[in-house]
Amino acid sequence: MELVIGTRKWSTWSLRPWLAMKRTGAPFTETVVTLRQAEATEASILPHSPSGLVPALKDGDLTVG
Repeated sequence: MELVIGTRKWSTWSLRPWLAMKRTGAPFTETVVTLRQAEATEASILPHSPSGLVPALKDGDLTVG
């Protein structure tokens, strides 16, 4: 699984699933998208999340986010 999150320092919404994944011990890779970059932020997120929002969890062809 791949967890796509924003900078945990600025996004508690991203911090929450990251903490849950760490706590459960589920194997995952972490992709961090730097937030607060105006239009560049959305462009950085869209390849990972069709909604253009983080956090997003990807497992094969399935994306939840």
